[in-house]
Amino acid sequence: MMRKILVAIIVMLFCFMPLTGCAHNNMDKGKPDVIREISFSPDGKKVLFDRGNGGRPLMIHVYDMETGELIAYQSPLEEQWGFARYSFDGKHIVFIAIPLIGNKEDIANAQIAVMDPDGKNVRKITKTTGLKLYPSFSHSGRKIIFARADVIRESGHTPAADYDVYEVDVATGRETRLTQFRFFSMSRPYYFPDDKTFVFWGEHPFAYPAVPNSDRNSAIMNKVRKELEAKYQMNSIYVMQVNEKELKPYLVMPDYQKKFKMYVAGSETSRLPSLSADGSVLVFVSIGYKPDGSAEGWQFYQYSADGNHRRITHLPATSLWNQAVSPNGERLAVIYGGETVNNIVLYQVKDGTSKEITLPDQPSRIINRNE
Repeated sequence: MMRKILVAIIVMLFCFMPLTGCAHNNMDKGKPDVIREISFSPDGKKVLFDRGNGGRPLMIHVYDMETGELIAYQSPLEEQWGFARYSFDGKHIVFIAIPLIGNKEDIANAQIAVMDPDGKNVRKITKTTGLKLYPSFSHSGRKIIFARADVIRESGHTPAADYDVYEVDVATGRETRLTQFRFFSMSRPYYFPDDKTFVFWGEHPFAYPAVPNSDRNSAIMNKVRKELEAKYQMNSIYVMQVNEKELKPYLVMPDYQKKFKMYVAGSETSRLPSLSADGSVLVFVSIGYKPDGSAEGWQFYQYSADGNHRRITHLPATSLWNQAVSPNGERLAVIYGGETVNNIVLYQVKDGTSKEITLPDQPSRIINRNE
């Protein structure tokens, strides 16, 4: 079911990361409670996420942090829904609808859909083939940006590859491909307020438009990737507009490996950006280090234009699954824990203080319940 696809995709995109073990849910210890793909409502009072627990199917959930109410949206029997986000005005929710054929997801025909927060007016926006993930609205509400994989893999640990950034017109369903790099994997793309500029993380490109005949040419692309790594130390967060031909990271973290003459897997990499609504707060992930050069594992940083990126967290190691910055840029929501029991914690971006979220075992109301 969708849970397997979610886990496979998230394992592909997200790495082990240090987090404090402070948020809890009310499930008995050891029982499955899978939480993924968190985001905030426009007013920052609610969090939206995918959850499957206690034998219940994976559903889109909304938790009101002021009232403690938890509601869920149940998909039709022939579909699985997930990866949901609100529009900036709060009037719509965009999500991915994956058809089910028997008990198997037809990920090649995953489509972007929208609905009202009350579960009404469900409408498919796209009709094309290719795995689609991580949709979010433009600020105007007229477009949706998303990641799309054009290759469905027959074997391996990941279900798809050849990811690029796309957008789709909400009214017409017309899709536009915004990048041409065929990444092995990538993160959620976000629009800046101009609805033209976008930020994302992508790794291991299989095409490079600035180099002729590079598409699918392994020799040429191996050379390109080696040159990018030597120049940028595998930093892979990009800020772009449509059809740019070169990869130049938006930020480059210091190469601590050379400074301390040591190696930590992935230590040179900055990844997984999250953006506030006005584009002024960008939080990303990179390896943290102590003054003596010893690594502290993956940590959250706030981007600074002068290159002095401010570290937000100093956390012991556990597994990170997903994170999001609140629309006003003041809070960071994080999902962490094991593969079958997950928790949510909120951090203040300015000082790294944290607050627990305790979820009810089950929603008080299920919208679109299959009768």
